[in-house]
Amino acid sequence: MNYLLDKLDPIAKILLSPSVKKRMEKGFVSFALFAFLVHLALYILNNYVALNLPSTLFSSPLQILYTPFSVVLVAEIYLLVYYLPSSFGRSMGKQIEIIALIEIRTVFKDLDNTSTWPWEAAFFPHILSALLLSGILVVFYRVLPQQVARMEEDDLQHFVRFKRVLAAALMLFLLVLSAYALSLWSYDIVIHPDHLRMDPNTVFYTEFFTTLILVDVLILVVSLRYLHDFGQVIRNSGFIVATVMLRRALGIEPWHALAYEVNAAILAVLMVLIQRYLPRR
Repeated sequence: MNYLLDKLDPIAKILLSPSVKKRMEKGFVSFALFAFLVHLALYILNNYVALNLPSTLFSSPLQILYTPFSVVLVAEIYLLVYYLPSSFGRSMGKQIEIIALIEIRTVFKDLDNTSTWPWEAAFFPHILSALLLSGILVVFYRVLPQQVARMEEDDLQHFVRFKRVLAAALMLFLLVLSAYALSLWSYDIVIHPDHLRMDPNTVFYTEFFTTLILVDVLILVVSLRYLHDFGQVIRNSGFIVATVMLRRALGIEPWHALAYEVNAAILAVLMVLIQRYLPRR
């Protein structure tokens, strides 16, 4: 095991280096701008040439914001993977941020298709969820401790190295999954322009969160070899439960999704508080 980690760790360090992160962030910004311009051009053409593009994405200029926001979401997922080796707590916070952004993105798609009171509109549970999650995130980052988990220096190095290699593998999986989901979604737009059969959340985010749950469980199991603090173990276990709840919220009825998301975020805060106030041995 150590031999394999020794061979893979240099590659993982390159993939997760600050210089690569900086280039990736610039690339995401450029691609978001490009996607915005392409969506805008297709929207204009669809109005004048009748390209028969799906109305769920091309019936309103506000829906143009949906595309660059999708790129921003992928960038946030990249940052989630980037921070995974250094902080389990920071990674948990990123998961909640991603769900909040997914809800905001849905608002852009539905905002122009309603004439009722805001609280009766389809977008209302989504915007309420985004507001509640953002408020809970303020509390979460306030109570999240900044110190590194207590363990021997050698154990800490081995554990971080394991998480770094695992995060690099997850990043490669993210690239493959992104290409696969984009191809499926594009195919659906071309074949079924009148009624899209695929929910973008189902196409990409549910698969990623399912994989993330498996990765988190693997990290938790390996951490038992190095961590002897019950507070750390129960906190990380609670984070996994919160991730499962966030995964469950994707693709279900909006008000049910709101309940799952808010409960997951509150659970994450409570786990941090429990860890903080439990006596350490």
